[in-house]
Amino acid sequence: MNRQLRLMSFSLRQFLTVPYFLQLLLLSTFGATALQALAAGAWPVDATLAWTRAGIIGTWNMCIVAAGILNFERYRGTFVYLLNGAVNPLRALAAVVSTASIFGLAALPLAWFFWALCTFSVDFTDFTHVGARYLVGLPLLWVSCLAVTFVIAGFFVATPNAIAYEELLLVPVFVASGVLFTESSAPAWLDALGTLIPIQVPVKVLLGQMPMNSFGDFLGVIVQTSAVTALWMLAAYLLGRRALRAATVHGTLGAI
Repeated sequence: MNRQLRLMSFSLRQFLTVPYFLQLLLLSTFGATALQALAAGAWPVDATLAWTRAGIIGTWNMCIVAAGILNFERYRGTFVYLLNGAVNPLRALAAVVSTASIFGLAALPLAWFFWALCTFSVDFTDFTHVGARYLVGLPLLWVSCLAVTFVIAGFFVATPNAIAYEELLLVPVFVASGVLFTESSAPAWLDALGTLIPIQVPVKVLLGQMPMNSFGDFLGVIVQTSAVTALWMLAAYLLGRRALRAATVHGTLGAI
């Protein structure tokens, strides 16, 4: 455990040295926040839901980077060394992907700050009433996003051309989560499909679409998210092992 934390700490420091990642976090979060702040001038908008939605979008954008970071390591020429060290290759990959996702958690407080900046107000959210859903939803969002990106990251190990179909995998997952539906609910068929996506329940918790008034509500959210996330984690593990074997056989670990 200590070794894994050290790996994550090292990867996070390396991640923060690349200006592009910070720019992506700031611009994607600000763009989503400013767009909704602009809409608030024409339609009634719940400020808490608006900046929370913007924060989720920013977090997800960083999760996309978490999947693509492996291709970045391949481009830098360090990918082959990362997977041939003394540490289990899957643990090394998990550290790189995890730290990129951790950085994405900053999107939610940034979204609150940007909303305050756009509206010249700081009294738009009463955290005494909604704080519980953030305490539950935020860590669940990170874990569930991580499970999805672990699966997608396996494709980046399997082929250097995976970035060409990255959006084909990531955008449908984002839409199925329901975060893009504001005034109306997602269609029944899409909502049912979203139950297979780990991030759907955390998104609904953060947007106040699931009750969190009792221990039973809390337990139901944990169980539902954990079950789907565990399946994605298992798929990521199996895909990762197979992808590493295939990459080693075909000599694509160091390909650009």
